[in-house]
Amino acid sequence: MLLSGIMSILTGGASGLLGVIAQRAFDAWNKKQELDKMKAQWEHEAVMKDKDAAIMAQEWASRTQIAGTEADAAKDVAQSNAFAESLKSQAVRYSEGKQTGPFLTGCLVLLDVFNGAVRPALTVYLCALTTYIWFQVRELLKHESLTPAEALGLWTLVIETILYLTTTCVLWHFGTRNKQSVPDFKSIGK
Repeated sequence: MLLSGIMSILTGGASGLLGVIAQRAFDAWNKKQELDKMKAQWEHEAVMKDKDAAIMAQEWASRTQIAGTEADAAKDVAQSNAFAESLKSQAVRYSEGKQTGPFLTGCLVLLDVFNGAVRPALTVYLCALTTYIWFQVRELLKHESLTPAEALGLWTLVIETILYLTTTCVLWHFGTRNKQSVPDFKSIGK
């Protein structure tokens, strides 16, 4: 009976130890499962944060591009408005709608004529002047004894002057004669 009691103690102890070992192994396995799950969740969150960062970078790039486009559009609208205002100021007639005496009306009409004739008259005058200078330099080059470098320098100066004045006058004269209506940019954004 003593032997069977000792055996009961030993087998009970061994069973208890096996139970403890099995429980510890199971707890360790559960802990590993939890750790693996947490590691997978952290990795997933890291990937999601990277994707969020990439999405935010794309969003900020798009916002920057939109802001640049809006700034360019605002600049274009401001330039168009300034051009429209300059066109309005070109059509000023001082004699229209004024109730004045005959002398003052005549002065205002002369002012309108002068105002309307300045650009065309200046264009014709400068074109004629540059043509006259061109003919004078041709004659000078025929009869004067200039070195080839001096002749080339003078001829280049005349050509550059003619090109500059002609381009400036013609573009100024015809460039402000736009008869098209200015587009209404304010209604586009609405």
